[in-house]
Amino acid sequence: MRLLDRLGAFLDRASKLLCDLGGALLLLTGVLINVEVFTRYGLGRSTLIADEYSEYLFVWMTLLAFSYALRTEQFLRVEVLVTRLPGRWRSGCQMIAAAAGLFVSLVLAFACLGLVGSNLRFGSVSIQPSQTPLWIPQLVLPAGLLWLALNYADLVIREAVRLRMRS
Repeated sequence: MRLLDRLGAFLDRASKLLCDLGGALLLLTGVLINVEVFTRYGLGRSTLIADEYSEYLFVWMTLLAFSYALRTEQFLRVEVLVTRLPGRWRSGCQMIAAAAGLFVSLVLAFACLGLVGSNLRFGSVSIQPSQTPLWIPQLVLPAGLLWLALNYADLVIREAVRLRMRS
């Protein structure tokens, strides 16, 4: 049990840190967009990268914040029925939901890993003037989804332990 608590504390701290990094990316996005506005309307030129990179940063900050939202119970929860269930049933439902989240995030991570590998293998670049190799901004997809899967796995284990303790 102590190992599970240490793992949970590590996941909590790391998820908070990733969420803070997502916040820094939001700030960077704001700076990038304001630089674009200034250069376009003040200097009559464009950075040519603001739209593209702000979209990449949006995806990155979203994926980085997923695990924090999950760990703080603010991630895609419908509690109308579950909160009314007795403890054992509630734990069972939460374990099933976490297992479904684990499965979906692993399937998506695997698919995104294939996408990144394909773009790396074929040397695909963005159609924007930056010609950014697509595997670079896409790398956060499998990484973020695997991190989310690890957090779901922790929830599955925790709910299984709760179920066992209640029986």
